[in-house]
Amino acid sequence: MGMEVVVGMLIMWAAGKARRAGRGLNGVTDRALELTTQRLWDVVEVKLGTDPAIQQLVSESRQNGDATPSARTRAETVLRDAADHDPRFAAALEAIVSSASGGDSAAATSGPSSSVHAGGAAITGPTFGNIKANTKIINYAARNPLVSVIAIVLVLGAAFFGVRALAASSSGDEGKAGAAAMVGKWRTSDSSGPKVFGEDGRCTGFYYNNGAPLDIGGPMTCTISSTPDADDRYTLVVTQSPNQATYKVAFDTADHAQVYSSTGQKIYEMNRF
Repeated sequence: MGMEVVVGMLIMWAAGKARRAGRGLNGVTDRALELTTQRLWDVVEVKLGTDPAIQQLVSESRQNGDATPSARTRAETVLRDAADHDPRFAAALEAIVSSASGGDSAAATSGPSSSVHAGGAAITGPTFGNIKANTKIINYAARNPLVSVIAIVLVLGAAFFGVRALAASSSGDEGKAGAAAMVGKWRTSDSSGPKVFGEDGRCTGFYYNNGAPLDIGGPMTCTISSTPDADDRYTLVVTQSPNQATYKVAFDTADHAQVYSSTGQKIYEMNRF
């Protein structure tokens, strides 16, 4: 597994987090990039969040917008070792990088020899493919160089993992945008404990009855729609057999959301941590 890609995305997450401080999301492109890198960080944090190499990588990226070559190398080594010893961790990383190759980009299957440079490392190959993007994204990238770097990371992801272009609507693979938005740990505005939305759809703490959390024991699963409704709210379905309930989730930012009952009454707010 090419951990250069994972490290690059972690740097984008940390640097982007610092740049976004004090302001909201700037359109769909910001949200998509933010959710993808946030999802990657959530996975790495659980496994290696306290590791000195990862902490240094994040610290340097937040302060300087990038990390030194030595910090990158140490982080790659730690990530590679963890992936070698934990197949589930390796699979989670690969899934996130692979999914990042979809969305607004389409990879060509053939083309001239090319070379991609990222963070001082050059990776050369015959068919990195072409990235096609609509005018809105191109214009945004011109105003924000960080997006251009993210695009390079996505190309690298396709090269390392052999990912084909992803079109969720044609493949029938729905819900990735919604799931990516929810994966992680959340603190709530009410008196209930933290809520967790897992990569596999398992969750804890999301079932509410009459405005109060209810856990009858046993596995709880959560699914969320890939697109919002007319009120810009996503549909969240929580199941803990035999109970099932539907809620609405509105994202103010990637890390803050408001949860409503199916009748539109606000139940609580939550912040990712």
